[in-house]
Amino acid sequence: MKKLKVALVGAGSVSFALGALNDMVLSERLKTQVDLEIVLMDIVEENVKRTHKYATEMFTAFSHPAKIWETTNLQDALTGADFVIVAIEVERYFYWSQDFHIPRRYGSKQIYGENGGPGSMFHTLRNLGPMLEIAKTMEKVCPNAWLINYTNPEAKLVEAISKLTSIKVVGLCHGLDMGIDQLAEFLEMDKSEIGIEGGGLNHFGFFTKIWNKKTGEDLYPLFHEKEKQANRMAHFDHIALSRTMYRTYGYYPYPGTNHCGEYISYAEDFYAGLSLQYRYDPIREKLWEKNSRIPEFVYCASGNNLDKGLFTETMTQELWTEQAYIFDKEKVHCSNEYAIPIIESIFFDDEIQLNAVNMQNNGAIKGLPDDMVVETQAIVNKSGIVFKPMTVELPTAIIGTIHIQGTIHKLLLEAYVEKSKTKLLQAILLDPQAPTYYQACAMIDEMCELQKKILPELEWK
Repeated sequence: MKKLKVALVGAGSVSFALGALNDMVLSERLKTQVDLEIVLMDIVEENVKRTHKYATEMFTAFSHPAKIWETTNLQDALTGADFVIVAIEVERYFYWSQDFHIPRRYGSKQIYGENGGPGSMFHTLRNLGPMLEIAKTMEKVCPNAWLINYTNPEAKLVEAISKLTSIKVVGLCHGLDMGIDQLAEFLEMDKSEIGIEGGGLNHFGFFTKIWNKKTGEDLYPLFHEKEKQANRMAHFDHIALSRTMYRTYGYYPYPGTNHCGEYISYAEDFYAGLSLQYRYDPIREKLWEKNSRIPEFVYCASGNNLDKGLFTETMTQELWTEQAYIFDKEKVHCSNEYAIPIIESIFFDDEIQLNAVNMQNNGAIKGLPDDMVVETQAIVNKSGIVFKPMTVELPTAIIGTIHIQGTIHKLLLEAYVEKSKTKLLQAILLDPQAPTYYQACAMIDEMCELQKKILPELEWK
């Protein structure tokens, strides 16, 4: 049987690492038609050993013959790999809470701060170095492999790898599928019956066409009526902004307030849970100091946090992780992520269509630069991954908003390469949620000091 080596980098993570392992163990072809080698790599030995123990138990339970091993050595993990799945993040909520709070202290109105807004720029710069190290190591030891990325900020990181290395790279996100779920709820239809065309920027996409797969009927007229009839307060935190954007631009966006709102200036009016983000008491708590509590992440006001009893146990990140790594064969199910379908399609020469991938545009979305990383539908087969060009143009206002982000992508790459706080300042001042000039300068200095262990060294130039 032909050999297939898949490397999971950041294998100590919970959601994407375990999801990919679930998909591989459930694949009959990867069990019977290939000599499968899976290498688990993470910089934290304790975490990768935990994942290896879980994976070994799971593959044994399914009588799957894959060879599975662990390492903390990146080059060893990547040597001879056919596919490299990457999901990395260091002290995720510790740094994300800084990305959220510090820019807001300096006057930014950003929400979330993961993929858009000033906070996302520090997030990008933290992950750029490790991501480029992975890609450049691949150039040496597996130059023909595909890098399949789940790490955020998705578009910014994939664009950096596309421009600064020769590696074939694709970024994956399930945000568009979240949007299809919302369409199905409005239309009161099964989501399998809904055809879509859509795209834009990762976490800021729009459905330009929706239709009934059985009849070919345009579903936007029905959606328009259903949206008008729907309760105005329903799922407020998640879709109130989406409904407003639909009425403003004429197309329904995805995936929801927390993400779409990162790229615009008016999101906070539609986000009741904003004050809950990494909530803490500044009188009683000193954030980010030794042994201090990292405030828990709250996705939205309806996120099963506000209706708890006074002494109900809170689902912490630690508890969630502990529970996730308790193996139960009955709970193993497909993740519905795209990494393993892509691997199978390329390896076995199938042809499939994916709802959304992130790659350089190359004309797929009119009005956006060819070298900018965008998100839309794609075809995958033995030859690789190519976009399906969108047949409907996005509105001018949306193209303009995405153009701003494309320029920010370029400035962040320049800031990283040139080690320049000044280029970072230019990027921040361009953002719709920018603070004032003086606030931005002070914010950059504070963030660079707070995150100096993990940010690249930057100077004012």
